[in-house]
Amino acid sequence: MLKKTFLLIVSAVLVCSLGSFSFANAGGDVEGSQDHPMISRYEGSVIKGYEHIDYDRIEFPSGVEEDELQTTTLEGEITKIIYVAPEKLSVLKVQRNYQMALEGAGFEIIYECFGGIDEIPRSIYIDYGPDSLGISGRNPFQGEDHSYFLAGIHEEDRNIYVSAHTLLSTRFDGRPATALQILEEEPMDTGKVKVDIDADAMADDIEKKGSVSIHGIHFDTDEASIKQESESTLAEIASLLEREEELRLMVVGHTDAVGSIEYNMDLSQERAEAVVNYLSSEHGISEDRLAPYGVGPLAPVASNEDEDGRAENRRVELVNMLEQ
Repeated sequence: MLKKTFLLIVSAVLVCSLGSFSFANAGGDVEGSQDHPMISRYEGSVIKGYEHIDYDRIEFPSGVEEDELQTTTLEGEITKIIYVAPEKLSVLKVQRNYQMALEGAGFEIIYECFGGIDEIPRSIYIDYGPDSLGISGRNPFQGEDHSYFLAGIHEEDRNIYVSAHTLLSTRFDGRPATALQILEEEPMDTGKVKVDIDADAMADDIEKKGSVSIHGIHFDTDEASIKQESESTLAEIASLLEREEELRLMVVGHTDAVGSIEYNMDLSQERAEAVVNYLSSEHGISEDRLAPYGVGPLAPVASNEDEDGRAENRRVELVNMLEQ
């Protein structure tokens, strides 16, 4: 219901009497582009750059504290559109139309800034260089009278963020150009990558080596929260323990070497405990058969000098706990 209301409100607010449609008629939208289904263009504008990504991240400028730009990094479905409006429009008029439409649909303005290049954070327009979003030639975001805002709304099942950066673009003969970014924050479509390890492979490694390394258990960054895509791997561990009724395991958490040793030791212990708790609560495995330990970065299997090596080192190891 919110989506439909949002579309109707934004479409209504952006209908303005412009007096000139020559620019829109002369060029037309770039091939393959379209308006976002939840927000219309400023009437008479044309699309000169377009990109849609099913799932990625954006770093939005979101405020200033002690003269330092603050940013918010978000993930989800992304639409990026560069509009060019008819001539004789001010940046303020274009931006206020978008702001009023969004606020009317329930959005909150999170951050706003305006002025010349020296008066707004450079990172706001630096991403839109030559050849960005299919626009060849000069940088479309060189010009004057820059204005930027970030707005957001919270829905029951997701959050939506919209940023708009408008200026009088020298690339487009001094007409207002608007970079509109819409991010719909929602869970990623997972299950597209399968880890080639099952209960049989785990049992084989434990029998031969006394342990098995597991890379299919994933956690939120710097946290011990287990991600949903780990379920298939954890289900295989549970299957192993269900069929090997005498098997008892030490669940050993390993991290890379980024950060202090003390921090990583604590994090690895918390992650090992999270695995034990998950197997107990979700699969009914007795905690008497599992013992969590964290060794942080103390037992690397690859170099921590590059990301590939660090990824190898971030793992959970299952070690056969022999009877004492």
